[in-house]
Amino acid sequence: MPNGPRTGGAPWWIWIYAVACAATLLLTLALTYLTTAYVRTAADRFARDAGHSRLVRAIPYADLINETATAARLNPALLAAIVSAESAFDPHARSARGAYGLMQVMPGTWREIGGTADCRPPADAAAAAPACMERPEANLAAGAAYLRRLADRFDGNMVLAVAAYNAGTVPVLRYHGVPPFPETVRYMRQVSLAWLRLQSTGTLTPFWSAVIRRFDLCQRLRDILVVVLAIMALPWALPFRRPQRGGVAFTGLCR
Repeated sequence: MPNGPRTGGAPWWIWIYAVACAATLLLTLALTYLTTAYVRTAADRFARDAGHSRLVRAIPYADLINETATAARLNPALLAAIVSAESAFDPHARSARGAYGLMQVMPGTWREIGGTADCRPPADAAAAAPACMERPEANLAAGAAYLRRLADRFDGNMVLAVAAYNAGTVPVLRYHGVPPFPETVRYMRQVSLAWLRLQSTGTLTPFWSAVIRRFDLCQRLRDILVVVLAIMALPWALPFRRPQRGGVAFTGLCR
């Protein structure tokens, strides 16, 4: 018969440690899924369904994007995904290379397509770009016209058209596909992820927009969490001393 009251159960701090381990594991699994399986799903569906029309809503310039994409025979969800990747829906965005507006249209591209009905490029190639290039209506129309031209050039292959929108037509033809430039690879991933949300739900929430734009940070965080999880799991495999009557017993944290 026992000589005293039974004592047992894990200390409170073990339960807190276990919850922290479980939370870290779940976050690691979520980030791993996002950065691997979800990216492959987005890329596969984008290659197959990017041309299938889906109207967008509850995002900046949704009505204008729907109208412009329809006029250019493009998928509004695709056009919105490109705007998200190019400018994050900022009509005054300017790139270091001189691209303008929502679709980040270069002045040379503007001249190539002849601008729009209410925003013509200057006749002199050395002249400054017209201020109307920043207007959402004109910028979307010019960018959509250029994307439509690229889609026709590549026989409706929207993967190649979008890659050419970022990298140019010559590299796409040279590599017979998406050029292996880090910038273009990131761009295609960003567009396909944004497109998948827009194609599936019709909208792009601020949360998903932030996740997509900071995808590289998500990858780094995943790698860090893998290391942290390995360190946190180490004590569960190590034995420790637990005093008992008449001697010392060895057990593990998980026993």
